[in-house]
Amino acid sequence: MRDIIYIFIIVFLIIMILCTCIYNKENFNNSSNVNSLNKNSIFVPLYDDKGRKLNVTLISKPLFKDSDFKQLLVNKPGRIYLGITSYMEFPSTPSNPRDKYKDYKEIQDSKKKNFNPNYYDMYLDICEGWLHCFREPKRYIKTNKPIVLISESDFINYKKIRPDKNIKKKYDYIYSCPKVNSTSGCNDWVSYNKNWELAKRCIKIMSDMGLKGLLVGRKGCSVPKNCDTTGWVQYDKMIKLYQQARFLFLPNVADASPRVLTECLSLDIPCLINKNILGGWKYVNNKTGVFFTNEKDVEENVNILIKNLNNYTPRQYIIDNYGPVNSGKRLSKFLLDNFSDRLNYKNLNYVTIRNPVKNF
Repeated sequence: MRDIIYIFIIVFLIIMILCTCIYNKENFNNSSNVNSLNKNSIFVPLYDDKGRKLNVTLISKPLFKDSDFKQLLVNKPGRIYLGITSYMEFPSTPSNPRDKYKDYKEIQDSKKKNFNPNYYDMYLDICEGWLHCFREPKRYIKTNKPIVLISESDFINYKKIRPDKNIKKKYDYIYSCPKVNSTSGCNDWVSYNKNWELAKRCIKIMSDMGLKGLLVGRKGCSVPKNCDTTGWVQYDKMIKLYQQARFLFLPNVADASPRVLTECLSLDIPCLINKNILGGWKYVNNKTGVFFTNEKDVEENVNILIKNLNNYTPRQYIIDNYGPVNSGKRLSKFLLDNFSDRLNYKNLNYVTIRNPVKNF
């Protein structure tokens, strides 16, 4: 039954594409096809060390609109699709209730119009391999296709994101939880992904310990007096705000590729990170910071972190293990080991995700 439903979906999409071509006088050879992939954040390009675009595209989150499916199918010939786990539990159904995702098998009843379908089986079929972030990948990606532990956040450009010795420490910790927009409340889509409910309980404990915090993006939300808050912050300013804190507080769980974490580590800022986070756990060790689980053990682990602040070397750890070259070589090896006969470029030193990084 599942295979029949899946075949029906594919046939329907092909018919939809053909109809679009007939009525809008489009054809599959015009330049808008590949360009449309470039403009859609779902589809992530790969580049070699010379800045050349590979014929490999990563699918980073659930396809949603008809145009997403069209782009997927139109560009399939000659292209290798791989999955990357950059969006919560994807390819498994994302857990954020505000997304309203359910696996398509659960919402076959046409009366259920309040959910967005997640085509788990389709992603496993179309993607020929996976770049993942999980401790237990088979729990989220039930496939025998090749997989590798690589995340977007691995490719941090530490040459651009580097400490500014002129910035003085003003806060004990920083926690980034920006609102979706200026009109959203304190409990929005981002608050789930950044685990705002747990954060509030832990912030109260850290405040009672006498620690001063900076909560980025939570302006207007109820916090202790010794916590400053901001509204939306531009990226360049955010990099400077990080450096005003002694450590990063990261209570997130439903976070597959926490860019904020490798940014702070590149700035030589250690971290206090939720042990149950989906991705980013691999960066945490005795050189970079400590784990905590919930409000019951946060005080104990904050004390461990503070006691050893001068002993951590997070920036050097990132330089030695991640960044465009180290991570890019791992990705290059994965591609050559599994798809060398189909790559448009085969002389690969390192491969970068989303943006070209030449001569790093």
